[in-house]
Parts: sequence; C-alpha cells; structure tokens
Amino acid sequence: MDDTPENNVLDLLRVVNGEMEIPTPATPPKTSGCEPIKEAKIWAYLGVVGGAGVTSLAVQTAWELSTMASVDQTTKVLLVDLDFERGDCAAYLDTEPSINLTELNETEGRMDENLAETFMRPINPNLSILSANSQLGGNDLLSTSALLSLLDVVSGQFDFIVLDVPPMWRAWTQAVIGAADKFALVSEARVPALHLAKKMAEEIREAMSFEELPDVVLNKYERRSLNGSLSLRDVHKVLGRETCAQICVDDETLRIAINTGKPAGTLKPKSRYTRSVHTHVRNWCDLQAEDKTATEPFRYERRRARK
Repeated sequence: MDDTPENNVLDLLRVVNGEMEIPTPATPPKTSGCEPIKEAKIWAYLGVVGGAGVTSLAVQTAWELSTMASVDQTTKVLLVDLDFERGDCAAYLDTEPSINLTELNETEGRMDENLAETFMRPINPNLSILSANSQLGGNDLLSTSALLSLLDVVSGQFDFIVLDVPPMWRAWTQAVIGAADKFALVSEARVPALHLAKKMAEEIREAMSFEELPDVVLNKYERRSLNGSLSLRDVHKVLGRETCAQICVDDETLRIAINTGKPAGTLKPKSRYTRSVHTHVRNWCDLQAEDKTATEPFRYERRRARK
C-alpha cells in the first residue's frame, strides 16, 4: 500500500460512490511551531468469509503493536471495530462498547480531538478501543462523513490504528481501505474461501485503482497437512500468488483468550498463534530483516560448536 503522507482518510478520497463530498474535520490536529503533524499508520483487515478469524487477528495485532517500544517512547495503538451491526472486538476484550451509533452520527460536521476522546475506551496505557453498540442494520445507518471525520482526528493521536472491517461492502468501506497503509484480505485454507479471496482482491484492485493486488493473510493454517488439508503450495496455486502471512491454527489458545477477555499474547506468549501473529506484525513493520541479522551469529556459533 502507498505510505505517502497524503494517504489519509479525508485527503485520499474526496468523494464516496461519486456522490458524497467528505468534509474536512472541524478542528485540525494541533501542532507546536515546526513540529510535524503526527499521523498514525493504519492497518486494515477484511475477512472474505464469515468466521475467518479477523477479530481475533485484529485484537492480537493491536496488542502486538502496543508492546513495541523504542528507547524513549511507547507505541500508542487504537483498535477500531468497524462492524456496527455485529462487532465483537469489545466483547473479545471483555469491555463495554465505547460509542453509540446515534451519538456518532450526530457528530457530523463538529468532530474534534476532545469529542473523539469520549468515543474511545482504554484497555491498557498503550492500547485503546473504539467500538459501537451493535445495532440491527447499523452498517447501513452509519454516517460516512461522521465516521471518516472521527478516524481523521484520532489518526493524530496514535502511532497505529488497526481496523476490523466487516466483509459486507458499504459506502465508507472504500474510503477506509484506501486510507490504510497496510490492507489484507483474511482467508482460511479452504478452496471456496481462497477462490473468493482471489476474486475479491481483483475486484478491489480495479475499484480502488491499486497498482498491486491487496495482500492475503492465511488464517487458521495448519502446517502439517492432515485429513485432506491444503498445503501452502496448494493455497498459493489456488490464489495464483503467495500469501503475505500464515497464522497458525490454535483453537485452545484462542478459546482461552476469548473466554478470559484478554489478548492471546498476554496468556500464552509462546503459543503457535501468538508467535505467528508476532512474525506477521514484524514483517509488516519491516523488522524481519533485523531479526534475521540478529540471529545469524547465534546460528553460526551453534553450527561451529557441533563440529
């Protein structure tokens, strides 16, 4: 995805579906002197089928990012549940939804930082969540302008924003996907789901005028091909290209995490699921090359010791 500064929620797409003009936010981000405007990196996940595990992946990804820290600062992360009809992110973290759909729609044209803060709920010092009470038909009732204005304002308050995007396409779906620095379709290793992922990737590239196809994350993947499961080579053959990440199937870890309302990484940091999400996050952060370099001396010394 394009990482240019211009790639933000309101500047990227001025018109949704060729009709609606998206307003600029009521209050621009505050800066002091020549200090650059802070703008979060936006990561978005969209499941190609129901039950693809997008919510669990989004929750764990947000937690992984929030644990990353440099010497002088921590990483602030916002997890956003964009399913206003059947969203589960708040329930997965055993907390109450942070906003009401009606209240969000009423902010159209008057969003600012102070108002945006009332729509977020902290999970820990580095991780916050923005999620709405589920409402029948909520995704159709949502004001596109209000949503995009909110996302534009909060992008100046966090280092990363992780979006859990519902699979049903809405007027605002194209805008939030277009604003993302990283975007991936999430699929299981099943032939029908993979065919759908391939078709959706081609349709999204055409609709969004992307130069490349969106990434595909293979979720619930079992490396050992048992009981007729697809191998990674089979998956890539169906898709016609490689997946950007393979998240291991680990039902026990996810079940414990969901039932306790905590990210899997806090409960089982060494589980297959946690480690595979960790690898995916570091890959998208372009940190894998550093990891490989750091392990080379150890591997060399271990081989030499065997001689």
